Amino acid sequence: MAIEDEIINISDIDIGTEILNSDKLLIETSNGTKMIAFKDFVVGPDNISSVRQNQIEGGVEGEADTFYNVVTGFNILNNKTTPGLNTQYDQISGTTELGVFNYNAIANLASVSADIGSNTSAIRELNRNIDHLANLLESTNNDVLKSVTLQTSACNCIVAGATGGRRQHGSSHRKSISFSRKLLDPVTTNPNCTVELSPFKLKFPVASENSGFVDGTRFMIVCKFDIKATNNWLEEINIFRKKADGTSGVVSRATGHYGLNDAAGFFSLQWTDVLTINSGDELTATANNIILRGDIDIFKIG
Repeated sequence: MAIEDEIINISDIDIGTEILNSDKLLIETSNGTKMIAFKDFVVGPDNISSVRQNQIEGGVEGEADTFYNVVTGFNILNNKTTPGLNTQYDQISGTTELGVFNYNAIANLASVSADIGSNTSAIRELNRNIDHLANLLESTNNDVLKSVTLQTSACNCIVAGATGGRRQHGSSHRKSISFSRKLLDPVTTNPNCTVELSPFKLKFPVASENSGFVDGTRFMIVCKFDIKATNNWLEEINIFRKKADGTSGVVSRATGHYGLNDAAGFFSLQWTDVLTINSGDELTATANNIILRGDIDIFKIG
């Protein structure tokens, strides 16, 4: 028999469909080719190439670390967590639950969005009708109807994050005060009332048929400011009112001398006032020294 007749190719071997405990495997070792019983074939963490803890992306040594931020009560992995962490459910459960929470919130918002739009439209129409009725009452010749007391939409406003003000040596020169954010936009209580932040200017509605505003409306103003304190200098914050006819004047003021809190280099000015506002009035604010922080609350009281 020729040698080539004794050659068996691997492709000629029958294909098995299972491995029994008594079967043997052929392996190549450093001491030659060996046979090993399948029951003795053990795969440990040191002789497999699957990902192990010390093979995590980024060349991490030792155990990986997890770091969380708490978002609406859920623990969410943040970017301090070891890169490539092979996460388990208990480590990502916060993200999963937050996703469910957000889904439910969005689904609920979607279900009521039509109602919100409808209610907003109805409120606007109601305001227009009330303003029109007020105009009719004002123009009537009936003394009884004329005596009906008209009401003003709120025009409430809260601004915060005060900056600005200025001091020039030997001068009482003032500079406008600005704010960084609106905590309550007056347009939400009267669409004809607006506020500008830099510099601060609160504009009340002008007299018109649908302004929703009546002359002589009273507003309470609550001011809280920290102003830089300078030696031998009278610190001053003024609230100005500009009328519709263009005239302007101070309607509220707070002052203080250096020494009230001289160790800190500033002191606080906090005061409350009641202002009578007419249609078309504008409120502004100035300070004669640097404003460090502050806010103004303005709301209708009568």
